[in-house]
Amino acid sequence: MIALLLAAALSAVSPPPTAPPDIPPLRPRPTARLAVAPASMLARYAVALAANPTPSVLSFEYSLDQTGAHDIQQTHRVFRSGLSERDELLTADAKTLNPPSIHIFLGHRNRYAIEALAPRPEAYTFRYVGTVRDGHHVDEVFATTPRSASDVRIDQVTIDGVTALPDMIRFSTTVHAGHGSVAFGRVQKYWVATAATATAMVAKSPTIEHVAFYRYRFPVSLEASTFSTPRPLPSFAPPPH
Repeated sequence: MIALLLAAALSAVSPPPTAPPDIPPLRPRPTARLAVAPASMLARYAVALAANPTPSVLSFEYSLDQTGAHDIQQTHRVFRSGLSERDELLTADAKTLNPPSIHIFLGHRNRYAIEALAPRPEAYTFRYVGTVRDGHHVDEVFATTPRSASDVRIDQVTIDGVTALPDMIRFSTTVHAGHGSVAFGRVQKYWVATAATATAMVAKSPTIEHVAFYRYRFPVSLEASTFSTPRPLPSFAPPPH
């Protein structure tokens, strides 16, 4: 699964924030003053990242569609609490799994959380590229360059003009000549991944993967048994004749 593997290689450079941001909306600026807007936006971006709330408990579903070296179609349901994750494979290649295939991961960070993917000023330099219209407001696009060499890098970030949080991150990797993007948006009070794409060479074949995230929920807590390793179903041998 390309996008999942690429996202796993990206890591945060600062601890996760704990408090929600109190950032005023970006006001329209005259065209003649747009040259000063990027510095202001980057300042708001740094504040928004530091203050962005991260859900400690959540569940969501995602669909995975991969074409290329291996064609894959899957849907998953994920439960997370802290660093614990339960991933249930619900369907595979149009077939429903009953019961679902369950994998438990402990000490496992959310690979698509904003704090794991967003480029930080202390780790990247930012160069203003331009603006893009986003509904009734304008987002700003920055090219990013890592301050130290890495096999996986963020190449570009589009910053939402209202929240000053990333709504699109583009990345590339030297491994498998991969590149892709992750889109973000608001669900309730949280800023979460909504879609991801990735392209890479796998077994000498170009492979493309699309991931869509949906049905986010943010419960207060989950049962401890959620993250227990499931026991195999009992098998019954036929009685001897």
